[in-house]
Amino acid sequence: MKRQKIAGLQISGVFFVGNADRLVNETFISKARWLTIFGAPILFWLDGLEIPPSLLLVSAFFLLYNGLMQFYLLQKSDIPVSPVVLSLIDSVYLTFLYYTTINNNEGMPQLFYFLILVMGIRHGMAKYHWIVLFSGLLYAWTTVARSYFLGNRPDPFDILMQIVFFAAFGIMSSYILKKDYQQQMEKEELFSELQAAYQQLCVYNAQVEELANTDPLTGVYNYRFFTERLEKEIELAKKFNRSLSLIILDIDHFKDFNDTYGHPAGDLALKQASKIFKQNIRDKDVLCRYGGEEFLILLPSTGVEEAFRCAERIREAVQHHTVYIGEDKKPVNITVSGGVACFPVDASNGEQLLRIADEVLYSAKHKGRNKIHRRL
Repeated sequence: MKRQKIAGLQISGVFFVGNADRLVNETFISKARWLTIFGAPILFWLDGLEIPPSLLLVSAFFLLYNGLMQFYLLQKSDIPVSPVVLSLIDSVYLTFLYYTTINNNEGMPQLFYFLILVMGIRHGMAKYHWIVLFSGLLYAWTTVARSYFLGNRPDPFDILMQIVFFAAFGIMSSYILKKDYQQQMEKEELFSELQAAYQQLCVYNAQVEELANTDPLTGVYNYRFFTERLEKEIELAKKFNRSLSLIILDIDHFKDFNDTYGHPAGDLALKQASKIFKQNIRDKDVLCRYGGEEFLILLPSTGVEEAFRCAERIREAVQHHTVYIGEDKKPVNITVSGGVACFPVDASNGEQLLRIADEVLYSAKHKGRNKIHRRL
């Protein structure tokens, strides 16, 4: 299964080396570097070595360098230096410490173990064999160069044994880091699967909710959705002291239309009428099918005059629309009647608002149909 890519992050070796995880890794390395900077003079003193002025100068430089690194890390901003440059700086510093400790003894080759770990954390397991090889060659070259500089002959056996130890240390640490990497990948894969399942569930829930709230014939909201939305809009109108209007529309003589042209023609008329309703209202208005041939339109923040004009616009659009039915595309015209009511002018709650709109609709139908009425 393909893992989802997280913006700004890429998987490289043991750790995620995107911006966030690189900051975590470099924070750990920076803390370890403090230990090296302050511990080096102490190790010289415990080993009975004279602290050369060059060591103090290099330590001062790295003190400043690590301080700047720590500043960027505390700011949680992007580190303005590439991982390769950081690794080269650490390699030079640790090699210098090792070089200055070689006198008539073996020095401190343990510094290269630390270098292997630091570079492994920074660059990942995929490059671990190159890291071990680089550290081993760096150790061998430094040992040989310093020994010849001091006029001593380096012991090839000691150098070879130390390189073998480096390789063994690299194998062991890479095995441990590989286990950690695999566990991290398993967690990430599980998390990705759960995330994908959750997203799919959200899509399914949205689809189910859409189906539950939508009239299957016309594609507009159903009465179930209307009752929930009406209650919310009434509360908002009360809270913000604004008007809420309701239009109820009924297709005239729809039973006779079905009896004359058949139910498929009636379904076509309902679909085209609802499309006209939708074209003549605002995006924030709510169009619902009340049942049969009746439709409801909620108009938030709308007074009775504006709602009446909207209903009249719809009535005229329907009156001038032709429905072509049957295989012979017979042209038929339909009309609608409507009632308009407004909260809080005409009603004090949602139930009353619907009842008043229905009453004025009945008045429009009783007085000849193809009319829009409102409460006087």
